Amino acid sequence: MITKWLHVETKVIDPWVLPIWNAVHRAVQEGRTTHPGDVASQLALHLSTRLAMLPVIFRRLNEGMEQLKTVIAGREFLHEWTTEREGYVFPIPQDLQYGLLVDLDALLFELNSCCELLRKFFALLHQHIWQTTPETQLGQELRRIIEAAGEDPGWFVHLDTHRNFFMHHGAPYFAVDLSNEPERYDLFIMKENLRTFEDETKFVRLSELRDIVEGFTRSKRVLQEYLINLFSA
Repeated sequence: MITKWLHVETKVIDPWVLPIWNAVHRAVQEGRTTHPGDVASQLALHLSTRLAMLPVIFRRLNEGMEQLKTVIAGREFLHEWTTEREGYVFPIPQDLQYGLLVDLDALLFELNSCCELLRKFFALLHQHIWQTTPETQLGQELRRIIEAAGEDPGWFVHLDTHRNFFMHHGAPYFAVDLSNEPERYDLFIMKENLRTFEDETKFVRLSELRDIVEGFTRSKRVLQEYLINLFSA
């Protein structure tokens, strides 16, 4: 029987929901709408929490990449693979290897979770002011809003594809792309154990995931402004 526990303080540190919520409260005070209710409040907390988790993953991935750069600086010529020559695999500490794999997996999962919660939050607020969008048309409506603001929503298709593969069909592996060193390192996040990288359907680059993150960030800003205006009209 549970008789004693400790609640840990949860601070809402991501600001995305706050200006939307302020616009809702102003509309309620001015009699233009009613409060969306507890379901919307709880969903806003869920979304804010997920959004606050993303920077932690970004930081851990950046730290892991910096550690990886230091480690691979100790490689020898025999470890380098080219289109003409196979090399030897290069050993790295397992904590670093699996830490990066966990963070790459978490990035895809958390981004997808944020998108799902954002979609639900958008639909709930739309429905509250009698602008119901059928579930089958919701994705199309979100893309329309993002495109109308001059942004490309294509990042979501890439996120959905990669997330679905690594969540349901396989596990990530990575190799280090040395093609543009020393200016920049990239990772090949492989969908199977590859010996060459001619077939780009079998891997995704870390730089591509960064593009998805940037697309998500821009789209999130567009949808925030849209929802604020929805309750400010």
